[in-house]
Amino acid sequence: MKRRYQKHLADGVFMGGGERTYRPRARTTRSLDEPRSSNSPPAQPIPTPVERDGFWFLPDPVAQRLHQKSALGLRVSDGILLTAEEVMFCHWYRHVPLPSGKQWFSMQLQKDAMLLRKTIAMDVMRNGGERVVPASHLSKRLASIPDQTWAIRWERHETWTQHRGFSQIRLQQTHDPLDWDELLAWVSKVDSDGHVAELCVIDDEFDCTIYHLSECRPVGNHLSVGHLDSGTRKRLQEACQQSVRIGDGYFLSETGEWPLPSIGIPHFSGRYLRREEHQFLTAPNNNNLYATLVGQGLLLRPGFKYGCKWRAYEMDIDQAHAPWLIQPMNDAPTNWEEVCLAVRLAEGVNKRWLCAFERDEDFSFLNIKRIG
Repeated sequence: MKRRYQKHLADGVFMGGGERTYRPRARTTRSLDEPRSSNSPPAQPIPTPVERDGFWFLPDPVAQRLHQKSALGLRVSDGILLTAEEVMFCHWYRHVPLPSGKQWFSMQLQKDAMLLRKTIAMDVMRNGGERVVPASHLSKRLASIPDQTWAIRWERHETWTQHRGFSQIRLQQTHDPLDWDELLAWVSKVDSDGHVAELCVIDDEFDCTIYHLSECRPVGNHLSVGHLDSGTRKRLQEACQQSVRIGDGYFLSETGEWPLPSIGIPHFSGRYLRREEHQFLTAPNNNNLYATLVGQGLLLRPGFKYGCKWRAYEMDIDQAHAPWLIQPMNDAPTNWEEVCLAVRLAEGVNKRWLCAFERDEDFSFLNIKRIG
């Protein structure tokens, strides 16, 4: 084995990962010809949906069963109205024929460029018995659904006809540009409706990654300037005025008993302050993002190793790891591919990724958590 490895190096050839023994997961491909369910088709053929009022009509009694049991379609007097993505789901899993064969799907794509996203999301999000209902079917029942919400999801144990639902689903592709203010407004509205904000991001291989979005307020138990008496604050400012500028920070050679362990790093028998720490101590009335986070009891350290502005500690740095990685909105990702990378990196080191917004003379923090 060693000689073979050395020969590969000598020849300039090296096959990475050759020692792996596991098999890669099978990639999902979706055929228009084949069902995605192992259930046998019914003895009585299901009628073909016909176009009606911008939807696809399916008559009773099969329509009644699909609606009551699986939350499919908008109920009308003699059947149900299906969206195009529901037609595809019923074709794959309920043996419903396509209205005009495979060309029907191509024709629908020309009418709705979002249909690929919707069809894939319907397939993935209904996996395991969840009920996913397009928002267009619920306008009378839930009048305040935001425009950005594609569908409402009910968990398996919820009675969909009685419960308001678990989450509102929003669809994005990896390269979609990102408006953070608009996104935060959507999350706030969904939360006020009593739902979880759920995001389905679809990549160029038509795989889905699911995220839950929520506002949060990171807090810690560290002392800040506001906890100190006026005499101690004055001595801190005087010490900072005697500091020596070192690159982008400041060095204090004699600090005595330092009253704020969360600010600065002890080194060379003194204390090194980053520029933001020095500015905070010399102008403690500043209400910028750094001052807000420190005022909430957090210990902040640079996050460049993790691709963010800060890693934020709730407890002492030698007692626990930082639970949060924080990125100001101005430095945040500009599309969903970059967000996915940032969140994946954070969760790979057991941290939560937060985007910080300035809002109404305060700051809000949006947590994006990958769940599947």
